[in-house]
Amino acid sequence: MRRPSPAIGSEALPEPGRWARTHCAVLAMLPDLSRGPSDTSDLSLGRNRVRRSVFWALFGAIYLCFGMPEVYRVLFEAFGMDPEDESCQPKLRRQLEDVDYVSAEFENKQISWQDMASYRPPQDALFAHPRLFRACVPPGMHRFRGNIWDFDSRPKIMEALGYPLFMNDRIPEVAEARNIELGLGLQLAFLHSSKYKFEHPRFCLERLEYVGQKIQDLVMAERLLMKHLDAPGRWIQERHRRTLMNKFCGRYLRDRHLHHFIIYGESVQDKFEHNRRLRNPASTAVQQAIHGLAYTIYGKPDVRRLMFQVFDFEQIQPKAV
Repeated sequence: MRRPSPAIGSEALPEPGRWARTHCAVLAMLPDLSRGPSDTSDLSLGRNRVRRSVFWALFGAIYLCFGMPEVYRVLFEAFGMDPEDESCQPKLRRQLEDVDYVSAEFENKQISWQDMASYRPPQDALFAHPRLFRACVPPGMHRFRGNIWDFDSRPKIMEALGYPLFMNDRIPEVAEARNIELGLGLQLAFLHSSKYKFEHPRFCLERLEYVGQKIQDLVMAERLLMKHLDAPGRWIQERHRRTLMNKFCGRYLRDRHLHHFIIYGESVQDKFEHNRRLRNPASTAVQQAIHGLAYTIYGKPDVRRLMFQVFDFEQIQPKAV
């Protein structure tokens, strides 16, 4: 289910270091790597691999020390990364008109990285990340409120996931509005792309799935680093990869019998329900979409709760590294 973007692909990652001319300083501190493999594993790494590793380590240190605002600044200002650059664009696909309005603050406005880094949600905001929630869950989802899925499936899913969470809201109407949006977000998280995507590009789980992939990686990285304080970094990376394999992520959702609530298009429903090779990736996508929704509404603590309490991501231990 992973869809790497050209902007952050393994071939592109070393390039920002070259743009800022920092790779010269990095390689100057390393042994000569141009003479081919050597006896030690460090010397056998290619220049690009070393540069990429240092690039990731640099941003890990910046995030831990200064937080996301500084990551934005270094990435877009110091390194000059431009997601709108022609080389970073994906392959052209059939463009679908987005007829749904996102939000008043997004209307006819291109939000810069400075706006993103300095943004702080208002105190009376419904969600932990209101901008991100609205970018993933379109207001048009209200047209599905009160349908059969909303009455039949949503209460069972919310009970299984422990929703809604208690929030100390001063105004009761705020909690009510949040719970309504939570229900609509859950319906979107279970809305397979075969249902409405070709009528409306955002009436499917793909945007929430994308957010869920990233926050799931971050939460698992924090968990492994704090749990294995003396383990080398490469061991942590390999264990991380094996723990979050797609076949395991979808299995956790199926173990809770939540895959029965996925909304497929009528023309493909039988295929997905009876074909394991189609059903398993779909359940993985829903699992990640749930994590993305939890992050936008309640923040990272709720993603931890879902991963390690509700779904117990560590119940299946990977093979020894």
